[in-house]
Amino acid sequence: MRADRKLPESVANSLPTVEPPLVTFNDLLWLLYLYPVRWVAGIMPRSFLYAIGRLADPIVQFYSRGRKAKAVPWIADACRVSPERANSIARGSLSCGLFSLLDDLLFLRPWSKDALRCSGVEGMQHLESAVARGKGVILLAGHFPANRLAGQYLRARGYAVLSLRNRRATNVAEGRLGRRFLRPRWIELQNIAFPDQVDVRDPECSLTILRRMRAGGLAALLLDGRPGTNPVEHLFLGRPQSIPTGIFQIVRLSGCAVVPMLCVGRSDGFRIRFDPMLDVLPAPTRDAFVSSNLPQFVTAIERQVVENPEEWKLWIHFLARRW
Repeated sequence: MRADRKLPESVANSLPTVEPPLVTFNDLLWLLYLYPVRWVAGIMPRSFLYAIGRLADPIVQFYSRGRKAKAVPWIADACRVSPERANSIARGSLSCGLFSLLDDLLFLRPWSKDALRCSGVEGMQHLESAVARGKGVILLAGHFPANRLAGQYLRARGYAVLSLRNRRATNVAEGRLGRRFLRPRWIELQNIAFPDQVDVRDPECSLTILRRMRAGGLAALLLDGRPGTNPVEHLFLGRPQSIPTGIFQIVRLSGCAVVPMLCVGRSDGFRIRFDPMLDVLPAPTRDAFVSSNLPQFVTAIERQVVENPEEWKLWIHFLARRW
């Protein structure tokens, strides 16, 4: 039998499911994060929280060493760098993700706005021009963890930004403890820290975004996010990837502006960049609209990644995706 041939549904359903272990090392890390580290974050200064991050970083690097090794060839090809530099980028990507989780805890504080230290905003005129059109604005972004800081910064200045989150993302490393107790607690805390968000798996997700666009508001959408129900395959950073197409339908129906947004850094010093509005090409059908506009959308995010490779979260996680 060929390895890629699917089993008949009746046979597949009769196969025993492998239940995850009760507790995994991943669960223990999340247990520490959600309880003692979160409590410390509520009373101690940010510098102390970052010191915890520096102590935890070697553990995270060791735990992810296998996935880092798999990602290095891709990084080297996509960024045209040496294997040594690619390995450094992989380490930096993991560290960036770790410290972004620590920054998330700061937003559980009542005085969370005081934690934001923006060192500069570039291209604000592009955002203002897009907002002035009155049809809403999609902030096109990739999986750069600091984009959450940009969203909080913009909200504090009167730009209400709706963000999308995959609250039920598959985590193959979690055990039954993580699935049953830790993940729901994490989702609860994320809802407290970032209340203006919608779950990508919510049946009303697209309608919620459309309503925001028709009200002239803003929504931050990730082009490298979960593919959803109508993905298309396209080269992304030199490899075929499934790209979500829901964003294109929203743009087509609403006529909103699309402004690429990038934010890099940590809460103690981050920078935001808005690029010029994309020149969205009209098309008579959904498929034609996707075909006409997908290349420039992808190019905008690829540029961000190649220019800031250590800030992109998905070098490690992209290869382990299971949709």
